[in-house]
Amino acid sequence: MPHPFEAREVSAWVEPARADRAMRILADPRLSPTRIGSDDARTRRQLAERFGAEPFDDLRRLAVATPSALWIDRGTPLGEPEREALASEDIAIIAGACTLPFLIAVPQCETAPSFRRMQTGRALLGVAEAFGRVDVFQAAVAVPNEHHLAEGLRVAAAAALAVLGPIDQVTAFGMREGTMTASVVGQRGLGTLAVGTGTDATSFTLVGDGGLATVASALVAWRRRDGSWVEETRLPTDGDEPSIETIIEAEKPTMRGRSALDDAHRRTRLRIAALSDTIRLSARTAHSESVEAMLRGFGVDPVDLSAIE
Repeated sequence: MPHPFEAREVSAWVEPARADRAMRILADPRLSPTRIGSDDARTRRQLAERFGAEPFDDLRRLAVATPSALWIDRGTPLGEPEREALASEDIAIIAGACTLPFLIAVPQCETAPSFRRMQTGRALLGVAEAFGRVDVFQAAVAVPNEHHLAEGLRVAAAAALAVLGPIDQVTAFGMREGTMTASVVGQRGLGTLAVGTGTDATSFTLVGDGGLATVASALVAWRRRDGSWVEETRLPTDGDEPSIETIIEAEKPTMRGRSALDDAHRRTRLRIAALSDTIRLSARTAHSESVEAMLRGFGVDPVDLSAIE
């Protein structure tokens, strides 16, 4: 394992719309970007010059040249040759906005930012464990712009699955002007998910046996039904930390003999991606849609993913 103060060598493939974000994340002193690629010549040149990195105009060649970790910050689907190249290389793949087909095609993919690495995510998991029955769960995630909507939706979906358990039926209320709202039915309760643009913040609310609890970007506030306080705590801000931690913690995958923990994490990522993709589908069809039907459509048995923790 690298020394804690040793910069982690990383390659990056960046969409033009995400160049400013990539510049901030890759500038972290814990990272050492040595190879940078993009479909856009200007973005490729700008980032390569900023970090003194080798430029690449082809994701497949970048994957082959990468020794350990490759961060892909793009939301567009992968082509078949790209999927084959990423799946065949023994490197850690860290993805920004990614979909169910991406995760199925690239088994060693780790998503970023990770809900469980966020301060608000860890706080929500702690509250939910002690809260008791949840009648209603609400998630509101605000992202800086429309290019991050998919990431915001994935955070909201991960939170809903962690609190409500497996989710099948979802109903989206449409997508317009950089917003997305949906209702979900989970094993342990009902939920509403809202994702929009304009800032960078998260807020989760639980109503049920435990009373009323709110976990937001800067605080945890939890009151019992009788009005007494259980907890009121300030949280440190996340910033870009979840993405950074994902990149730093990624290790070369052991393609022969994955651990039970690796398999559990992969099942969780597939569930989150399936829920996110089903919400998008419902927004397009204007009808309720089934997460299990989405999974079966890609040849995945929902029963195999039932354990999401």
